[in-house]
Amino acid sequence: MDVSIVIVNYNVEHFLSQCLLSVRASVRELELKGYEAEVWVVDNRSVDGSCEMVRNQFPEVHLLALDENVGFSKGNNRAIERCHGRWILLLNPDTVVPEDALSKCLDYADQHPKLGGMGVPMVDGMGRYLPESKRGMPTPWAAFCKISGVYKLSPKSSNLNQYYLGHLSSDENHQIEILSGAFMWMRKSALDEVGLLDESYFMYGEDIDLSWRLLQGGWENHFFASTSIIHYKGESTKKGSLNYVLVFYKAMQIFARTHFSGGQVRALLLLIQLAIYVRAALAIGARAFRMIQLPAVEFGIFWSALLVFLKQYGGFKGILYDWNWAVPATGIYAALWLLAIKFQGGYDRPWKSMAVAKGVFTGALVLLAGYGLLPENMRFSRAILLFGALALPLIIAGVRWRWDKGRGWSGNGQRRRLFISNPDELQATVNLISEHETESIHLPKTVSALYPGNRSEGGDSGSMKGAKYLGGLSDLNEVIRIYRFNEVILSGRELSASQIIAAMTGVANADIQFRIAWTEGGNVVGAGGPELGSISDWPRAIHRPRAKRVKRTFDVALALAVMVMSPIFIVIGRSGWPISAASVFVGKRTWVGIPVDFSNDSKLQKFVFSRSNSDSSRARQRTLLAYVRDYRWSVDLGVIREALISHRAIHRHGNN
Repeated sequence: MDVSIVIVNYNVEHFLSQCLLSVRASVRELELKGYEAEVWVVDNRSVDGSCEMVRNQFPEVHLLALDENVGFSKGNNRAIERCHGRWILLLNPDTVVPEDALSKCLDYADQHPKLGGMGVPMVDGMGRYLPESKRGMPTPWAAFCKISGVYKLSPKSSNLNQYYLGHLSSDENHQIEILSGAFMWMRKSALDEVGLLDESYFMYGEDIDLSWRLLQGGWENHFFASTSIIHYKGESTKKGSLNYVLVFYKAMQIFARTHFSGGQVRALLLLIQLAIYVRAALAIGARAFRMIQLPAVEFGIFWSALLVFLKQYGGFKGILYDWNWAVPATGIYAALWLLAIKFQGGYDRPWKSMAVAKGVFTGALVLLAGYGLLPENMRFSRAILLFGALALPLIIAGVRWRWDKGRGWSGNGQRRRLFISNPDELQATVNLISEHETESIHLPKTVSALYPGNRSEGGDSGSMKGAKYLGGLSDLNEVIRIYRFNEVILSGRELSASQIIAAMTGVANADIQFRIAWTEGGNVVGAGGPELGSISDWPRAIHRPRAKRVKRTFDVALALAVMVMSPIFIVIGRSGWPISAASVFVGKRTWVGIPVDFSNDSKLQKFVFSRSNSDSSRARQRTLLAYVRDYRWSVDLGVIREALISHRAIHRHGNN
């Protein structure tokens, strides 16, 4: 075997299919010249149908389907251990290789006996050259120029652009230091000497580490410019969150500690930490900007409308207003009204007209109630309140219609359902939902589902025709992200209370609607006992935006009260309360949460007091299930009051 191609895949089925088609054509040309090649795909527990696609469309490919996402290093190593080629090519699934790429690379590599690793020029989907095709060692100075962007001042400088080796032409062959993991051609005998990918790296950094170890082992790394590939940069790992950026910087920290020492490692670690803070600040700023865009537009238009009305009304009535006060006062009116809409869920997606109406009504009541308490110069005719109550809904409707081009307003929107049920019970669950469907929405021909347990325990996809199982309960978040489900139907017969709690409190998308289906006349137990009915809706579930907003408001209000009264708490021997209040105030903990054994991913683990301290597992599950499916701030207040009276110890788990 001459060449073994290894591709690690994670939920990029369409890119993988395109990549394998190009690899198939390149392997065919290689074989016409008398060489042999094999292709391995390692799937890191994808839920998008990648494995089925490989089995059906590429039977010649060796598929290694793993039961968990083990990352880039471990995934590649599991395949390399099984490969038979004298050359190993690590290839990203979001790449496309030319038909002659493999044969050209093999010819060049065989001519250079000291070649340990090789990379090629890469271009993105727009045909733009990617500078990471060739890189130098990330020394503190090179890393500083890269992270700060200084290298852009002189991209061809050997001093300022050491990271991307800007002084070396991308059209010529060169010896380089660092290869890119997107296309990493390596000699198998060299890997036998220096070792495989370092598995302490989950993703990112492992290509830098292995490239350096090849050099340290006396081998050469080359940049081969006679062919190139397309790399749809980042598509195989893109998740749209700061977490993956932090994974990259964590990898850089591992590399710095492994390969540098003394002042170099301290300088590089300091630079990396600074980059993390800057990147986090940028991410938070971008998120805040996205959040305030729509409210800012509506506030500006509404404030302007109030000023125009006040001017026209004053002229009509012959009232001369003090505009030094009128301008800020109307701004305060507008801000209070929009805050009321926000608190009532008027900015939660999908937008709901009833939530906006409640917010407008609540804002009007607050302003009317506080009208008499305002200073004389901030009081206007009550006509402005009537005008605001009438104008604000029209302004919001118009802005949002334009904002989403008419698609923003929808009750529950189009329901994209995901069932969690075993194959034997799925048909009964689907039938039950169909019978209770009150809207003109029909179930699709293909029903998407998850196994209540692990995917590996599911076996056959079941007896229901048209059922498509995407994984197990542990895959819930990833399945929701990829397929954009907005409603999850849980089988009440098959899921325990702890599984339901874990699913609800661990879900990342707060807009998901959970429902529980009870076949054969079952019922769900709530706070007051059995609740009859075969379908249980959870509009007040604790993960929903409104419940999270109410809970956070309660947490902050109580934290402020405790901190203000901290001297009293210290005097009565409750010094831990003000400390916990400060932690709650900054968002590190919540006053009331759930025990760790119900959900390993839930933010409700970091609590001061547990909702249930019962020794009985069944009683505790009943209490916590009622708590998470129908959250009320008054319940939290009751827990706090009981803890204060009974001197209950403050929970310390949240500090870990």
